[in-house]
Amino acid sequence: MCLECLTCSCFRPRYKRLVDNIFPQYPQEGLVKSNMEKLIFYSLSSPEKLDRIGDYLYLRARRDITRSSRIGFVVIAMEAMDQLLRACHAQALNLYVESFLKMIQRLLESSEADLQILATQSFV
Repeated sequence: MCLECLTCSCFRPRYKRLVDNIFPQYPQEGLVKSNMEKLIFYSLSSPEKLDRIGDYLYLRARRDITRSSRIGFVVIAMEAMDQLLRACHAQALNLYVESFLKMIQRLLESSEADLQILATQSFV
């Protein structure tokens, strides 16, 4: 086993790999739809992981909010959170909603008007 393998994504939890795969290399490309479908299928198959998926999406987006050059990735994360919210009707959804609402709050507290509009559109 090489030392490089210790840092590669193959040792990360599956839900983190699936979340990471929905983000393209450049935000202009938009959400990777085929990988988003895999993430939705995974969350429907394992609803107990939905809270972790939400937390990880929130952490990624929170990091990107602080970097003004990565606003496109915040939009992608919010689109993914919206799609997961619409697709999943599990009992674990209440744990996911906590991450969703934290994300809405963070976007509303942002100084970027585009992010505030994104938050209101997602909430309604």
